[in-house]
Amino acid sequence: MKSVKGTRYIWIVGAVIAILIFLLLGQNTFLGYKTYTVKRKTFESGISIKGEIQGKNAVYITFPDELKHRDLWVRDFQIKDLILEGKLVKRGDWIATLDVDNINQQIQNNNEEIERRLAQLNDQKIDSAIELTRFREELKELKFDLEYRELDLEQSQYESPAYQRKMKVAYNKTLRQIDKKRRDYELRRLNLATRTKRSEERYNFALHRDSLLHRAQKAATITAPQDGMVMYARNHYGRKRRVGDNVSQWNPAIASLPDLSVLISETYVEEIHITKLHIGDSVRITVDAIPGKVYSGSVYKIANIGQELPNLESKVFNVLIEINDTDARLKPAMTSTNAIIFDSRPNVLTIPRECLYTVNEKQHVYLKVAGKIYKQPVTTGLENDTEIIINSGLEVNDKVLLSQPDNFESVEMFQRIASN
Repeated sequence: MKSVKGTRYIWIVGAVIAILIFLLLGQNTFLGYKTYTVKRKTFESGISIKGEIQGKNAVYITFPDELKHRDLWVRDFQIKDLILEGKLVKRGDWIATLDVDNINQQIQNNNEEIERRLAQLNDQKIDSAIELTRFREELKELKFDLEYRELDLEQSQYESPAYQRKMKVAYNKTLRQIDKKRRDYELRRLNLATRTKRSEERYNFALHRDSLLHRAQKAATITAPQDGMVMYARNHYGRKRRVGDNVSQWNPAIASLPDLSVLISETYVEEIHITKLHIGDSVRITVDAIPGKVYSGSVYKIANIGQELPNLESKVFNVLIEINDTDARLKPAMTSTNAIIFDSRPNVLTIPRECLYTVNEKQHVYLKVAGKIYKQPVTTGLENDTEIIINSGLEVNDKVLLSQPDNFESVEMFQRIASN
């Protein structure tokens, strides 16, 4: 008798436990299926991309102007040595050294050119002086001849007319010779002056290059224009500068000294998303080195022209995000994650994307009502990577399945028009 009562007692306790388990688990699962409770919330559409913390305003250390002159005959210089990134420097401290082996060789060659041009110039001046002196002596001799011809012409007045004409012709001939010699002298003087000037210009150009080369040699040692923390610049491919890179007037940036009072996050957005961005879009920023902290920011600059970066198939656009919050822990070159918000819709019904199914271009969810599963048609709105807006078909506190039931083909349809 006691055994029968004990058995009944065990069955009753087991039934009660089973009911309690069913009631507890029924709020979130049904026959092993997890559910999601529909609710109203603020829906945000955007993208999440990696970036790097930098100073908004910075003094850039670039390719020196002394190295840009076309008469140097060098278009780019290799970085021979470079200061460690992140080091604090004072105005005038060393930053980088450029390889000037080419400049040194040119200085040596140009010194030889200066000597050669100077010798040519001196020779040209001596030759010009000798030749013009000879012309002046010849002209002086012709003037003496003219005086004799003039005397002969005066004495010929007592001679026959034929003799007088002969003396007159000789006198005029000497005049013409003098005029020709004067013209020849002037032309030769101008010619020699031009040749001498050209030689002088070549010599002066060699002196000019010597000055440029020595200034370039000195400018190859680059120093800090002001106090600050050194941050490496990036080349056209987005990689930070390093020893061995070439810099030129077309690719001038070497490093920068950022102003840390206002920080930004620099990032690159693929062209498929760039048209969705606008100046002023809000951004939530997290920094890998400071877990748990969320900073607010906004987009303040979007590049007009895309560029190609390694390991990316599509072009990207440079985007700068200003960080509104201040935090002494934020340092340049820290990696950040930037959640850029394109669109924000407050107080809308949303469900996870995995709750929605589409068959024959018609959308539905699996709705749990009074312990039973139904197929509920819905209409949707905007969506992001995780959620989607429900325009009609669901109401607040409805429970929808997070996965498709095993017998989904036999699930009945539950028609209802939900109002937002």
